[in-house]
Amino acid sequence: MPEQFTAAQEALHKFAKSSDQRAERLRAIRSRLAGHDLDREAFGKLPESGELYTAYDEQSEHVLETLEAAATLQEKISEGVTETARAYQADEDATVASMHQVQGGPGSMR
Repeated sequence: MPEQFTAAQEALHKFAKSSDQRAERLRAIRSRLAGHDLDREAFGKLPESGELYTAYDEQSEHVLETLEAAATLQEKISEGVTETARAYQADEDATVASMHQVQGGPGSMR
């Protein structure tokens, strides 16, 4: 029965690490995309080209913001999972300490 309630500490730490790695990859992608800029002239010289460039520029900025938000979210996930693993470990340590106290503490029937 207790096996049903165990936390796989190693799995939690691996998941947290993979979240950090995803954050790094998202930031690398964001950095590469931010390094590329199109000239206003790339959309031609027709009257509508200015509107196209403005729309492109707004969408590019939105994509960069979204990538940063996704990277930050991955970091928060990592922090949350790491804290969960720590909490499980602290609870387990407290339970073990309590059991040792019950088994060998004052007033025990040993």
